[in-house]
Order: sequence, then structure tokens, then C-alpha cells
Amino acid sequence: MKYICLLILLISTAQAQSKLDKDISIHIKHARLSTLLDTLGKRNGFYFSYSNDQINADSLVNISIDHQPLRTVLDSLFKGDVEYKESPGYVILRLAPNNLTIKAENVTGKEQSYVISGYILDERTGLGIPNASIYEKRLLVSTLSDHMGYFKIRIKTAGMITLTVSKEYYKDASLNFLSDVTIGLKPREPDYNKESNPDQAARSWLGRIFVSSKLREQGVNLRNYFANAPFQTSLTPGLSSRGMMSSQVVNHLSLNVIGGYTAGLDGVEFAYIFNINRLDVRYIQVAGLFNVTGGNFQGVQIGGIGNNVLKKVNGLQLASTYNMVTDSVKGMQVGGIFNSTKSSVNGLQLSAVLNYAGRNSSGFRFAGIANITGDTAKGAQIAGILNKARVMNGFTFGLINIADTLNGYALGVLNLSKNGDHKIMAYSSDLAPFNLGFKSGNHRLYSVFSAGVNPGRNTTYFNLGWGIGHDFVLNKRSFIATELSSNNLLASHWKQTYSVDRLSAVFTYKAYRSLSLFAGPSFNLLHNEGLAAEREEITKNKPVLMNIGKNKAWIGWTVGMSFL
Repeated sequence: MKYICLLILLISTAQAQSKLDKDISIHIKHARLSTLLDTLGKRNGFYFSYSNDQINADSLVNISIDHQPLRTVLDSLFKGDVEYKESPGYVILRLAPNNLTIKAENVTGKEQSYVISGYILDERTGLGIPNASIYEKRLLVSTLSDHMGYFKIRIKTAGMITLTVSKEYYKDASLNFLSDVTIGLKPREPDYNKESNPDQAARSWLGRIFVSSKLREQGVNLRNYFANAPFQTSLTPGLSSRGMMSSQVVNHLSLNVIGGYTAGLDGVEFAYIFNINRLDVRYIQVAGLFNVTGGNFQGVQIGGIGNNVLKKVNGLQLASTYNMVTDSVKGMQVGGIFNSTKSSVNGLQLSAVLNYAGRNSSGFRFAGIANITGDTAKGAQIAGILNKARVMNGFTFGLINIADTLNGYALGVLNLSKNGDHKIMAYSSDLAPFNLGFKSGNHRLYSVFSAGVNPGRNTTYFNLGWGIGHDFVLNKRSFIATELSSNNLLASHWKQTYSVDRLSAVFTYKAYRSLSLFAGPSFNLLHNEGLAAEREEITKNKPVLMNIGKNKAWIGWTVGMSFL
């Protein structure tokens, strides 16, 4: 039994070997620091994480070391100016050229309640360090030092107290206080999220308004330390059941009366006015006015006015005014005024005014005014006025559709693209001998807008028409254009309107690069409306005239040319 226990102990010790104690041999000359760190990480099964603002990853380094711990290698590279911390899958590098010390002047305790006060000092100058974070990791209690470096913290516990001090550009320091009775409490393991910048949420416009400078300073000091807790309640940021540590805690249940500022969410969060989360949020988040998420969001997010996610969204966003996402969206966005995604959208976007995707969009999009896509739009998009993308695939409907490349079907009054058709037509037809038209789109689907005049014996008719068409390509120079159009004939000084629906099959021949000739028959249907005498004027001398119910029908013709 003794040997089995010893074997288990040896295995556990081997598994728990620190990344910083791994044996390293490496010989590199004139290599970029980032390349060296990538190589070390891949060889040993982890990643290095660091800020380019603090560490110059492009600097060239030389190193030749055999069978030394990783911490020795890093000390050689950074000359002791960088602090190293371990997290699952990562070694975190933080610029910390300075040292600090904790000077505890007074420790009083009564009934497992302790008050500890003292100073945080710069080890070199002996001066007090302002806005340093002093915290107990296991109990999630913290405070900040004042302008003289003085601090005072109250802690309730029956076990050992370990105070840790963190300050930007200083190495962390810890101090233990032993009580009469110790109990085996398991400390919460810190979490680390490489993909999110925990300071971005506080820098948002809502964060600048509601997050105090002390909380922002705390976030900078404890940038890489986060813990999990079952719940928290807040009146406002800082006035929380977790106190100053609320911004470092990921909760399963979060209730905020006015608003809250936490590390993240893995459950449900409600706020009367706003929720601000520094890292990822999952499942359900509801705020009376705003939600701000510094990391990724997954689940259902409802904001009375708006939602702002600084990474990716996977789920549903619903807001009366706007949804803004810095990265990509997969799911559904419903914004009363606009939805804005700086990267790609895959799913459903609905807004009364604008849908914007900085890169690609796919799925279904509806906007009262415009859908804008920076690169490729796939699926279906409908806008009251404008659809715009670099490449359009799928189906697009709007008053104006603009693309560099139109590969799909665009339906609108104007369909403009570099690879599409844009032709000015001059032609004559049985409805009006003098007509001008504009055709835009591609062979798959195009739209035609036309205007003409018929100076009749008794009445002059003006013709305004709009239609859609498809080209059946025969060869490089010829095709048959099939068009369905609705034409309004205006008579009696524009007081009477007569509707004629027209189906045409027009043979087109490309005579020159910018000139085509076309001619073909059409089927016309005049609706029974207006004055009988003017209807007779319209159908006079029309071939194959017939009655379809109360409507008149005949076979007509079109002949003309197109330019561009």
C-alpha cells in the first residue's frame, strides 16, 4: 500500500509539473522574438500570450541554452523585466520591470473577522504606490491603495489569509497571515481568456460613463485574473455583493438593480438599465436599456435600446434601436433602427433602416432603407431603397442594387454592376412610336424602365413602363430577351391612366461592341378602365384584336437599338 501511494504521488507530481520548469534546449540566432516564442510553445504544448504594446515581438534575439528550465530561458530573453504566469494552455507574459513590497502595519481580528491595513511601496524608491489592487483570491475580496499607497481591507474567514498585490508594470507580491484555526477550503481557480481584451468593455461609451476610474484601474492591475461564482447582485458598478472584485468574477446568476460590471456570465443576467461584461457571456442576458459584452456572446441577448458585443455573436440579439458587433454574427439580429457587424453575418438580419456587414453576409436580410455588405452577399436581401455589396450572389430586391460583380438575381429599378448590362434603348412599338428605355442587370434577370410618347389624332398618349426580363443566350452575338412589363398610358392632359400589361420576346443581335439591334413580337392586355373613346383610340388598327372578359388584347411589336 505504501508503494502504491508513493507511485500515485510520483505520477501526480509529474502531471503537475510547471510549464516554467520544463527542460529547454534551444539555439537560435537573429530570430524574431515572436517566432522564438511560437517555437517554444509548440514544442511544449502551450501558447505564449502577451500584449504587443508591452513586448516588442518583432525584435531580433540570439539565444543558446541547453537543459535549462523555461523560466531561465525567459529570464535570459527579458532580463528580468517580464513577469510570467501560468494558466491552462498558456504562459502569460506581462511587462513588470519594477518590484513592490507589502508593509502591513496593523492586523486586528475578532470572531473570524479581520481588518488588515498598511502600505504598498515601491521597492526601489520606498514611495507609496497609488491605485494598486490588494485582494484575497480565495474569498474574492479586494480594495485599492490610496494616493499615498495606504490600504485597508476587511476579511471574514476562519482560515489562512493570503493577500496578493497587483499593479501594472510591477511584479505581483503576496503576504500570508495565519490564524489560529485553518480549514481546507479549495481556492477558486483563475480563468484566462486569450481571445478577449478585458479592458475593451470599460472603454466603450457606456463603460466610460458608468465604470469608475478605480474599477478600470482594478481591471488593468488584475487583467489576467478571473474567478467563478454562483451569483452576484449589484446596485451600480462597484456597489456589488462582490465589492471591487465584481469585475473579476464570472457568475451563473447576476441581478443588477441599476447596472452591473462583471467579468462575464455563464447563465442568466438581468438589469433594470444596463449590463457590462468584460469577457464572454453565455445563455440569457436582459437589460432595460443596454448590454455591453467585451468578449463573445452565445444565447439570447435583449436590450431595451441596444446591444454591443466586442467579439462574436452566436444566437439572438433583439433591441429596439441597434445591435452592434465588432466581429461576426451567426444567428439572428433584430434591430429597431440598425444592425451593424464589422465582420461577417450568417443568418437573419431585420431592421427598419439599415443592416451592415463589414465583410460577408449570408442568409436573409430585410431593411427598410438599405443593406450594405463590404464583400460578398449571399442568400436573399430585401431593402426599401438600396442594396450594396462588392459581390452579389443569390437574390436581391431593392429600388437600387449596386455591386462590382453581380452573379445572382437582382430585381429593382436600377441594377448597377461592373460585369452586368447597362443599356440605353431607343425603339418604336405599337404602344408608342417614340420610346427611350434603360436596361440594367444581367442575363439572368434585368429590369427595364421606359418612357415614350404617341401623338394620336385626337389625344396624345404618354407611356411610362417598368418591367423585368431574362435573356436566353443563343451565342456570343445573339440572344432572345423575354420581358414582362407594366405600362401606364397617360391621356387627357394626364388626367386619365390606362394600364397595359405586355409580354415580349425580342431577338437581339450585337452588331458592334456597344451597339445592338433588336425586334420581336409582344402580347398586350389593356385593362377595362377610363373613357371608352380613348380606349378605342389605343386599340385602333391593332392586329389580332380580341376580347378577354372586359379587357382588350392584341399582338404587338417592338423594333429598335441599344447602346453601351
